[in-house]
Amino acid sequence: MQAIKNINFGSLVIASLAGGWMMYFVDKWFAGFLGLFGLFPGMGSWEWMLGHHVESIIFAIPFAWTAIYNKLPGGGWLKGIIYGILFWLVFPFIVGLIAGALGAEPFRQMTAGSAGSFISVILAHVIYGFFLGALYNPPQQSAV
Repeated sequence: MQAIKNINFGSLVIASLAGGWMMYFVDKWFAGFLGLFGLFPGMGSWEWMLGHHVESIIFAIPFAWTAIYNKLPGGGWLKGIIYGILFWLVFPFIVGLIAGALGAEPFRQMTAGSAGSFISVILAHVIYGFFLGALYNPPQQSAV
């Protein structure tokens, strides 16, 4: 697929969906391990799964934007891990605090009261970032 405004959109979709699926699978596979994981409601809710994967794509767009991608250190997988951690610091923490405080059940687990959820969410975003970074292939720079 052709690069769209310096983003290889085809690669971004594949990489972000793979990251989103792996985030879900690791959470499911390790649910309860050391009191961690088990945050995702699972495939019983197709609406939730659809939303999760659409968000996986949308939230990967800043990663693929060359102004951010080129500033992240290391190779693809390391760039992805760093992005996953930075993304976790900014987005889920703020949304979790606001939505959790207002009573949104899925986000209550992300508030500061649960150390296991805190660790689970950051590990899930590291997994997402790893697969996003490892699989995303930025467009080739062409000489003008």
